[in-house]
Amino acid sequence: MYVKCIRWVALPLIMFAVIGCATFVTHDPEQIVRQRVNERWDALIEGRLETAYTYETPEYRELYSFPEYRNTIYGVGSWRKMEIEDIDCVDDKCVANIRIYVNIEFGKSFGTIATDALTSQNWIKNSTSGQWYHISDH
Repeated sequence: MYVKCIRWVALPLIMFAVIGCATFVTHDPEQIVRQRVNERWDALIEGRLETAYTYETPEYRELYSFPEYRNTIYGVGSWRKMEIEDIDCVDDKCVANIRIYVNIEFGKSFGTIATDALTSQNWIKNSTSGQWYHISDH
């Protein structure tokens, strides 16, 4: 009898907790795109181009094979870090303004120069999967 009472009290509490946690899942496009930008750039900086390739739109990946994508990537080894300046979203499109920090090597005679550049990247929400993807300029 005592076990049945605990079961009837515990079950609604567990369900309430699960439902409560589900309400904290973010649907904020800026936060989702921020995470995706960070993940993609972590992969690029670490030279994991196969992983970075998965952040391109499905349409892009249908048109361009991974070897073709890899041939468009310049900077692996010179990128040091990336910082997101801001992200602006309208409907299912976002623009991420990012600062990329690089080391440029001029050879033994001139050494290495650390510099940075500000650039914008476009992201789009896939209407089928709901996932956000980078729109390549290629």
